[in-house]
Amino acid sequence: MLVGVVAVALSAVLAACAAGPQSTPTASPSQGPSDTAAPGTVVMVIRHGEKPEGSQPGIDAQGNEDDSSLTAVGWQRAERLADLLDPRSGEPRTGLARPAAIYAAGANDDGEGARTRETVAPLAERLGLAVNTDYGKGDEEKLVEQVTAEPGPTLICWAHGELPTIAEAFPDVTPTPPKDWPDDRFDVVWTFTKTADGWHFAQLPELVLPQDQSDVIDE
Repeated sequence: MLVGVVAVALSAVLAACAAGPQSTPTASPSQGPSDTAAPGTVVMVIRHGEKPEGSQPGIDAQGNEDDSSLTAVGWQRAERLADLLDPRSGEPRTGLARPAAIYAAGANDDGEGARTRETVAPLAERLGLAVNTDYGKGDEEKLVEQVTAEPGPTLICWAHGELPTIAEAFPDVTPTPPKDWPDDRFDVVWTFTKTADGWHFAQLPELVLPQDQSDVIDE
């Protein structure tokens, strides 16, 4: 059963998170995020997988119903994202990269909201990476300061309402990212690539599940 397989990966990743995030470099007080990343550095931003809606319940890693977790389709997306960003052979699709660091939003004030961590769990397990969950809703600017001080490539998984806030925190971005992320889209990767003049923004459709759309998010 898919959820049973994912439970092993999620347990390992959450254990690594509990032990503390991996040490990462930070920007010095005199440097902003625009001048600490080397040209070519890539930051990929995704939304978590599908959430409970209507007759589709959330299911935790142990197979129990949980409104804070992914649906069965969301777990399938998590598995396919691992294949997308860490193919069994060859390199990821053009515009994407195998992450060297993974960030997922921490639990909310009620200790709920596991979907971001669940979405990246299979990929983190495959890559042997601890997921950094030091940042949560409201920490988007600090998060961007952190990831733009790292060599990358980096993956961020977040709730869709704050994804435009993450995009706005990158300095000197062209073209301008969309101001909103639609509630019904779970299938797009936003990428920010460091250039000599700032950060280049692009969108790529995931195309990992049959229902995924081939277009991207309109501005």
